[in-house]
Order: sequence, then C-alpha cells, then structure tokens
Amino acid sequence: MKKLNSFYLSEILHRSVYDEYNDCIGKLSDIYVTTGDVYPKAIGYKIKKGSEISHYEFRNIEFYDDNGRIYIKVRMVKDIIPRAYSYLLSKNLLDKQIVDVNGKKVVRVNDLRIADICGEIRVIAVETGILALSRRYNMDKIVKVIFKLLHKAPHDKVIMWDDVESLEMVEDGLKISVPYRKISELHPADIADILEEVDLKYRNKIFESLDEHLAADTLEEIDPEIQADILETLSQSKVVDILNNMSNDEIADVLEELDEETAEKFLINLESEDEEKVRDLMKYEDEAVGSIMSTEYLSFNLNITAGETLELLKEIKPEGRICHYIYIVDQNERLEGVISFNEIVFSDYNLKLRDIMQREVIKLNDDENLESAIRKFIKYDFINIPVVDEDDKFQGIVIINDIIEELFSEKFKKKFKRAV
Repeated sequence: MKKLNSFYLSEILHRSVYDEYNDCIGKLSDIYVTTGDVYPKAIGYKIKKGSEISHYEFRNIEFYDDNGRIYIKVRMVKDIIPRAYSYLLSKNLLDKQIVDVNGKKVVRVNDLRIADICGEIRVIAVETGILALSRRYNMDKIVKVIFKLLHKAPHDKVIMWDDVESLEMVEDGLKISVPYRKISELHPADIADILEEVDLKYRNKIFESLDEHLAADTLEEIDPEIQADILETLSQSKVVDILNNMSNDEIADVLEELDEETAEKFLINLESEDEEKVRDLMKYEDEAVGSIMSTEYLSFNLNITAGETLELLKEIKPEGRICHYIYIVDQNERLEGVISFNEIVFSDYNLKLRDIMQREVIKLNDDENLESAIRKFIKYDFINIPVVDEDDKFQGIVIINDIIEELFSEKFKKKFKRAV
C-alpha cells in the first residue's frame, strides 16, 4: 500500500477505519478543522458505527492507496470534545455556497482537496464542477467516458483556499473569528455582484458585516429591488447610518424603491438639509434630468478671488469627481459661469472669479428629458453638466456615469459603469 499525501474529501468520507489490531472501528463521517488558520487544519474526526457517533482527536491517522481504494489506519484513538472554533468539512462546506474572492463570484463546493503539509492534514483548495460532483457518487469514470465520446474534456474549477470566503461557517454555535473579512476587501461593485448571487440569509449577513462607508458604497451598486430587500431587514438606526454616507441623489434612488411609509420613516431621520434635498429629488419624473442629478458640486460666488477659492477648496477637500469644474453663481444662486480647477490654480490669485470665468455655460434644465441630456454629453464631450431650474438657479450636476446607468439595460449597467 502507498501512503497518500493528498486526496479529496469525497474519497475518504464513509470509508471504513481500522485500528492497530485491524479491527474496523466504524466509518469516517466527517472531519473537524480549525477556523483561524490560513489553510484549515484537521483537529478531529467523526466515526459512525451503527447508530453510535464517536469524536476522535486527529492524531495517528494515515491514509493509504490500496489498489485504487482508500484504506484508513488509526492508532491509539483518543476521544475529544469539539471546540467552539472548529467546524465540519462535510456538514458546513460540501454543497454550500462560497465566494471565490479572486474570481469575485459565488460558487458551490462540490469537493475539497486535502494535503499533508509538514505533518499536518490541511484543506488546500475547493473544487467545483461536474468531475468533482461525480466523484462524490463514484461516477467520475462514467463521466470521463461520456466526455471522451463527445470529444470534450471536463474542466473543474480549482479555487485555492487563500481565495475562499465561506458563507456557512456559523452553524450550531460554530463561528469564524473574522466573518467575511476577505469579501470586505473587494471593490463595492464586486461585493454587490456577490450579494446579488447569494441566498437571502447570507446576503443579509454579509451586508451587516460591512462598515457604514463600505455598506453605503456597495448599496449604490446593487440592483434596486435587492436594495429594498436589504434595507427592510436592517434596523432603522443602521439604515440611517448607511444613508448618511451616501450622496443625496443615491439616497433618493434607494428610497424610491421602498413603500411610502418606510421611505418616510428614513427620510425624517436624515439631517434637515439632506432631507429637504432628497425630497426635492424624489419629486422629479423618472425621465427628467432632475431625477438623476447630483446635489454634490462646487459653486462659489462670483465676487470672491481665485486665491480665496483655493483656500476654501483646501478646507472642503472635495471628491475628485466633482473637482473638474467649479460653478460660479450670484447672490441669488443663479448660474453665471464656470471655470476649471486648473484655470483657477494658474490664474492671478487676486483676480475675482467673475473676471476669469467662462460666461457661456452649457447647461441642462431640471425638467429636460434624458435623451436631450445624452445628446449634449456626446456633442460637448463633458464629464458633467450643470442643471438649472426655470429661474436659471443652480440645482445640481449630471455626471456622465449616471446617464450611462439610466440608458443601458440592467444586464450591462455595471459593466459600463466600471469602464467609464
């Protein structure tokens, strides 16, 4: 017999286990592993003999290849009590959903690859695919023959454990130390894709594990119907914390997917200034420019100097996406001109904005339709365009990304948003 240094979980489950006297002590029904290691380490195993279940320490156990069959040999078995930081490979992982962090998608575990690393048995990879699944039912040879007849090669996906985030390690009191840590390191758009794929119970658990800033960024990327489902499961205080980390136009989009009573409950808990702006945005028709405009922008009075403007910008520390253009207004908030950030930097700091601004401004009306808006974006090749009301008062800006989101179908929405 040849000693095995690596094997699949499916190959050893339900195999007879023999002691040093060559007596069968039962069949291997599962393996306990730790949760804290990079590669989960086997610390115990379950043996089933008839109706009896025994739990033994993972020591003095070896696996052999006996002419194509797995032979399991143990010596000096020792009972153990399962630890709170351990979980079972078959019960907690097989057939369960996991996140392939590298591939940024959800897959189902069909088998686990196990190896002897420096004298310790550890899980090193997850396998998913038809071969892994057929191996569980001893049908892998048949599947290979079928693929050969079809002149095709079966391809299973191997995901190294470093790239795995398990969704189901919290069961029967078994818990991981830092749940969903790997997921929280992904881009919000990738987290959103994952949340849209996983089952409802895991979706809520993952979302609740995100901090308010990441939760807000992720919520903006999620399909509107799923946004509503998530918010309805959270506490009111948690939702308000998340909304306070979002822009007003995004808040309006999210609340419009909720029923009127629920939306009102969240609205009244926003800061008064934000509440007023969000309510105004929610009044616009879906096809109107005002429905997608952002109320986060840079505007200054035409009578301040370039130097004073730069000092104010240092204090405000605005986001990069709204720094391309600075809009100039009069004392009645009417839009008078526009100037780029670079033009201010290289201007005489003593000059007033009214003396260096561009007076001819390409703008949109808040009740203008989206088709008209996209034509202006294409014609002038702008990143954003200011929006005014019927009195020419500055209301906000429309960003090209938001136009793209509205015009492309749900299927392509995120792909184009990331590309812009």
